[in-house]
Amino acid sequence: MTRAGRNTKIVCLGNVGQIDTPYLTANTCGMAAVVERFRDWPHAGHITLKSVERSRLALAAEELL
Repeated sequence: MTRAGRNTKIVCLGNVGQIDTPYLTANTCGMAAVVERFRDWPHAGHITLKSVERSRLALAAEELL
């Protein structure tokens, strides 16, 4: 992000349900940090999706891992 030029758009995608380390949570991961830091910036937006549109394998992996 620090190297973005004029008219650049950056999209950060992630699923906090798929954190695979015991040292992070949905509130302490990098995605949460980006959302928090850019919260008051007028050119930023944040969307949280409530459902997952992927395969049964991906859904199972999210629950089991």
